[in-house]
Amino acid sequence: MITPHNLEDYYVVIGRLKQRYLSESFAEDLPAFASHAEAADWFQGLFGESFVFVEEMEAAGAESYYLYDIIHDRDIWERRERDIRENGTASGPGMLLCAQRVDIYEDGSVQLAF
Repeated sequence: MITPHNLEDYYVVIGRLKQRYLSESFAEDLPAFASHAEAADWFQGLFGESFVFVEEMEAAGAESYYLYDIIHDRDIWERRERDIRENGTASGPGMLLCAQRVDIYEDGSVQLAF
């Protein structure tokens, strides 16, 4: 069971900048959620301000799903977001691994990017 006390155990260090990233075992140990709201509330409770809503998407022939980011490196993430707003693109060391995408579906199913 994932808790604030054992969350660090789910991180791995990857990339040339040695950034922290949640492992696949985190996704395997997620609780079963009954709805999007339940899953989003759980992630918000675990990650606080580091769990941010990105946008709502519509799947072809299916219900909506919701994109979130778990921010792992706030400084790089803020620089990436600023660059995207100002330049329409962002590139540089650590931009890809500063956050991890989480897709949450209406039925509560969750997919994490690895």
